[in-house]
Amino acid sequence: MIDLDKIDLQKQDSKDMYHKIIHMPEHIDKAYFSPTVHKPSNFDATLKEIEANKIKRVIIVGMGGSAISGDIIQAAFAHLIPVSVYKDYNLPLIESDDLLLVCSYSGNTEETLSCLEQGMQATQYIGAVTCNGLLKQKIDGKYIWCELPTGYPPRSAIAFLFFSLVILLEEYQIIPKQEANIKKAIGTLMIKAGAVAENSPKETNIAKMGAIKINGKIPIVYSTNPEYAPIAYRWKCQINENAKYPAFHHTFPEMNHNEIEAWENQQLSKMFIPIFLSDFKPEYDYAKRASFMKELFEENGVEYLEFFAEGSSYIEKAFSLIYLGDIVSYYLALLQKVDPTDIEYIERLKEKIS
Repeated sequence: MIDLDKIDLQKQDSKDMYHKIIHMPEHIDKAYFSPTVHKPSNFDATLKEIEANKIKRVIIVGMGGSAISGDIIQAAFAHLIPVSVYKDYNLPLIESDDLLLVCSYSGNTEETLSCLEQGMQATQYIGAVTCNGLLKQKIDGKYIWCELPTGYPPRSAIAFLFFSLVILLEEYQIIPKQEANIKKAIGTLMIKAGAVAENSPKETNIAKMGAIKINGKIPIVYSTNPEYAPIAYRWKCQINENAKYPAFHHTFPEMNHNEIEAWENQQLSKMFIPIFLSDFKPEYDYAKRASFMKELFEENGVEYLEFFAEGSSYIEKAFSLIYLGDIVSYYLALLQKVDPTDIEYIERLKEKIS
């Protein structure tokens, strides 16, 4: 097996995905505390109108690496206002008192642009997150938008995408200021960075050891409560894209009503490795379900992994797990001897349908 402590990163990671991942704390700081926000001249008037006609719902549209930010927004803030996330060409329903947030790193995602066109016919409350492209052309000067730095694969720009959406929600006065929570999240990730960095030996490096355990088996990432379901999905997607490796995800308690039965197959179950994303202080109903599954795996000789969210706020906990999952997927890519940046099949698809 490849020794992760001795690998030549410059040779295998020629496009430097490593530093795009490991510098996430700096990305968060830049995205939230030094954002580039473009406001139309009538934005203050729009806010006054909102005071009289309250926004009833937030709709977020996006695809792939841009859309996952919407999923995390939904998990973080749906207790304050209904949040819907759509990943398609069409919006099922949008009304005049809805806020539409459009998220596309490139600005040229055709499904997202289609949703924007529909939304512009229905509501004046619109915001966007992008670098450039057609999206910028359609919204600049008309709606508020956050400009992102260029040069990142969308999946490695998650901090810019997510915290720009937070900025837009704050600008529309839908959520309270998140400054304190975000400062804590940055601090948590800065501490974690040293523990998972490439120069940290595998014996004490939780990310390297996680990748080594996964290698050769198919991971199924379980969020032990629904709040972490977007994070489990993020782990799955990062393993798919960075490591070019199959992975799946599910969440508690739903998996206990269907997928649990699949583990009765003693022969096939050894091909998989369950990964629990958990909270240090789980709610009892979720904890007892996860505990039963662990007992089941131990009885059947199925090895599993468990990683815990760190921090107090949801944002801090979520990004502690995102950060870990991103770097685990990176080390898994090295073990697979693949370039973590290249996405050949996605690019071939784009060429085929363009």
